[in-house]
Amino acid sequence: MDFRDITSSLPRIHSPRDFFTGYLVPVLAVYLFWGYSNKFLGMSVDYLSAMARDITIAGTQMNPSYYAMKSLALIVGGIILLCFLLVKNEIGTLIRGLRRGDIETISECSSSIFAIVCFAVSYVLVTSVLELTPGSQIPFFFFGGAVVAGVLLLQDNVPEILSIRPSNIGYAVREPSILVSAGSIVLFIVMTLNLSMIQPVSQNIPLFLSAMILLMVFYWGWRISQEKMKPSVQARRTAALAYLALLPFIMFLLLRVLYLQHDPDPVMQNRWEIQFDFMDKVNTFKINPWPMEVVANFDSRWMFLKAAVINSARVTLLSIVLCVILGTIVGVTRLSSNKLASTMATVYVEIFRNLPLAVLLFLIATQYGLQAPLFIEEEFLLGGAVFYSNQGIWFVTVASYQRLVMALVALALLRAALRHMDRIEPRFIITPSTPQEHLRRPFSTLGWRLEALASDIFLIFAAVIFINFLVPFVSTNGGGFMAFIAMAIIVYALAVTSKLDDDGMNALQIDDSESGLRKRFTIWVAAFAVAAGIAVSKGLSWPEYLKDWDGDGVIDAPGSWDIAEGTGFEITPFFLAMILGLTLFTASTIAEIVRGSIQSLPRGQVEAAISLSLNPFQRLRLVILPQALRSMVPLFNNQFMNVWKNSSLAVIVAYSDIFYVILVMMNNVGKLIPLFILLLITYQAGSLAISAVMNWYNTRVTSVKI
Repeated sequence: MDFRDITSSLPRIHSPRDFFTGYLVPVLAVYLFWGYSNKFLGMSVDYLSAMARDITIAGTQMNPSYYAMKSLALIVGGIILLCFLLVKNEIGTLIRGLRRGDIETISECSSSIFAIVCFAVSYVLVTSVLELTPGSQIPFFFFGGAVVAGVLLLQDNVPEILSIRPSNIGYAVREPSILVSAGSIVLFIVMTLNLSMIQPVSQNIPLFLSAMILLMVFYWGWRISQEKMKPSVQARRTAALAYLALLPFIMFLLLRVLYLQHDPDPVMQNRWEIQFDFMDKVNTFKINPWPMEVVANFDSRWMFLKAAVINSARVTLLSIVLCVILGTIVGVTRLSSNKLASTMATVYVEIFRNLPLAVLLFLIATQYGLQAPLFIEEEFLLGGAVFYSNQGIWFVTVASYQRLVMALVALALLRAALRHMDRIEPRFIITPSTPQEHLRRPFSTLGWRLEALASDIFLIFAAVIFINFLVPFVSTNGGGFMAFIAMAIIVYALAVTSKLDDDGMNALQIDDSESGLRKRFTIWVAAFAVAAGIAVSKGLSWPEYLKDWDGDGVIDAPGSWDIAEGTGFEITPFFLAMILGLTLFTASTIAEIVRGSIQSLPRGQVEAAISLSLNPFQRLRLVILPQALRSMVPLFNNQFMNVWKNSSLAVIVAYSDIFYVILVMMNNVGKLIPLFILLLITYQAGSLAISAVMNWYNTRVTSVKI
């Protein structure tokens, strides 16, 4: 490419705007990038020099931040190698070639193999052979090697370099790209070994490397924008460009973490010590984490973290259910022809969508405390079944937990029977011929209706066992073998039911006539009546309030009263504030999702439903919502994960969630980084679980033929 090609590509100036966008903006970008690169590379060089300085007096290491070269080379060099392999994107191909022993496939990954060999050779040289100075040679070795890796990724000609022989060296010298790549490798080696002899470079390593990065980034940025490359080549070179541009920050972040791990300050060392043995010790502060009681100065911090996770999950799951119900109602109401209803729904959305969640939580918590009676003026409702004050609300509870479980089972069985009755018979029955098909559909020879009912019953009982023995939402019993069996049954039942639609066996024949709706309502009322009758068959347990802890007849302080264990169900003001805040805030966004999804449907769908003489409720249930659900679910997924993450704002109302408990632990033990890692892992696991469930459901929704 000659100079005329470059000058011809320069922007033409026809107005002040062209001059601004064509010349001033690029100059400003160069200045900012130069400052960014110099800043981070300068700090990184200082960190690396400090960590590589081995000061030993009388056999004692005097530099607390010192890292042995074996550790530095392994960590820093490993990160550079990982970045190289990720940009080349040949790891999968290389593994397949090694697994199959395919030399041809392995040879296609010559760039990755070259990088791995260079890492191994460099590791041996820097740890066993070379004696590099910590002030200049060691920093240049790591940073210069990272820059050379970026150059090779951008040039993308490692196979051509490896194929150079004495017979074709003349061609290699005449080829600019090969000359640049090979020259960068030679220059790196020469300067690493003789850096102390080149004073301007050894004393200004950040400036020298910043100039190289700046030149490569802007040259290749311009070249990628001008040349027409294959999409795969352009993607690789764009990734390499991003790596080189982010290299100063990547190295700074890595070296900053390494330096802080060996910081001379004992307080910092305590924070960065990546060990979790402190979690086995007893906790010293108190939380109220129904339904799992943990005791201060007795239970370990792991138990407190478990209780905090349960608290966050309770709030999240309950808020998700409530916000979907409320959001759907509000979203549909906004589309109503009734001006009063639509206006009220619009006002609700605009208020709560634009109100910060932190402010909303604070308002709910403070207003409840102001409006509810004081603890010395508590009030009873329904003959003492409900007791409330500004310290919380207590409800009557069922005397026996087992009867409650039986009631839930009875209700679930009735639900399964209803589903069974609604299924239509298949037009044909396939008899399993293999053991795998028998395991998947064990009752197929007796008809699909029986198999569907059996799978529902399996799922119901498995869920009850799972709740009873594993999840402490209802019981604090341990898991063990029964929990494992329950999980296996759940997986099996889900596998059976997920395959029913493939052969049309899960199709529902729903009677949405007026008589059919009345029949269903009657059945459900009877089901709830049966379940409630079983639950309260031996009476109710009325809350027994305990206030006088010292026995002197005087209530000590607000919050000193409690309820006798097993005699009532408590809702604390903090829990109430979290539920209401998350529900009201998220429902405003859910309402907009519902409204937008409904409005995106073609008008012909509604007109077709009207032509079938469907009433508004039937149109909404049978035509509009099933189709709108396809576009709703992915957006719901994002909002549900936001609910899980927004629950961390519980610290505002002192609700004992994950963030609150870990924050208190940080203040008590000072283990900042290990606790922060636990926090990240917990929230990441919750987000992934929500995403997995919603993605599975989205797959089911989008696979349904309408």
